[in-house]
Amino acid sequence: MRLPTLVLVLVAPVAVAAAAAGGAGDTVDGLIRDYLTSRGASPQLAPSRQLARRMSVDLTGVMPSSADLAACEGKSPGEIFDHFAAKPAMAHTRGLRPYVWAQLLRDADDFLLSNSSQFAQVAFVRELEGRLAGVYQAGASYRDFARWALTSQYFLSRFPSPADRANAAFFIFLGRDSLASEVPIGQMWNGYRLRNPGIPATQAETSADYHVYDLDPQRCSSGQVVCEARIWARTGKTPAEAVDIITSSQLFAEATVARYWQRLMGRPLPGNDFPEIRRALVAGLIAHDFDVNWVLREVATSPAYAQEMMFR
Repeated sequence: MRLPTLVLVLVAPVAVAAAAAGGAGDTVDGLIRDYLTSRGASPQLAPSRQLARRMSVDLTGVMPSSADLAACEGKSPGEIFDHFAAKPAMAHTRGLRPYVWAQLLRDADDFLLSNSSQFAQVAFVRELEGRLAGVYQAGASYRDFARWALTSQYFLSRFPSPADRANAAFFIFLGRDSLASEVPIGQMWNGYRLRNPGIPATQAETSADYHVYDLDPQRCSSGQVVCEARIWARTGKTPAEAVDIITSSQLFAEATVARYWQRLMGRPLPGNDFPEIRRALVAGLIAHDFDVNWVLREVATSPAYAQEMMFR
């Protein structure tokens, strides 16, 4: 039985800590099985070789070898996932595990190689890539990555105005554009100043100070610029407070799980008609300290992903 296509609906932002208090909740696998059972249906899972081909492409970016297919024969979705997630570096993956390499390629569409990179030095891009690799390689917290990214030189040099920073922060980490009432959050970044505005663009790659921003709190306290903004019933005055407002919101957790569901399923995360999946993924992500590898595994081993091809 094919699961219905549903739409994710954003809810009002509330503190992430409140959502975490309820624990991880039911697994996505269990929720979907209960959903099907209540409708007189049962999961029709793909044969192991079909699922191995699907996971190999999604998790490593390449088709499986004959040895991979043989190793996955008769294995469960979880065992197949673990097989491809653990594959060692290949010639084309630049020393990274194929699983890490493939996820970075997909991140490139959202962040790493977007228009941002044409305004950033190579060193900024490499640092960003290294931080993202840690999210997949070592299970580093995606929320910690977002907190770093929103005050990184990569972000600051690409989005120099308050409105730009607000819109970019919302689009990248909350999955939508900011509303008019939310745009002022960008002015909390006003404490930064360009280190040397006189460097010509021709020296972009030879001057270490090109598009480098330094935090100067006196710009705010002296009244040179306005750095205070009220957003979602909270008032912030510094970049750190702006970042905390964004990454501690329920919307941040919801946007994160929605992004990875879309990555594997190719369709939006179920919303109004089946909100339990969204709630379970959000609660689990928080309980696992924002380890997105947990989300990827939870989705890829669920009946929604592992269905036989004719039911997808």
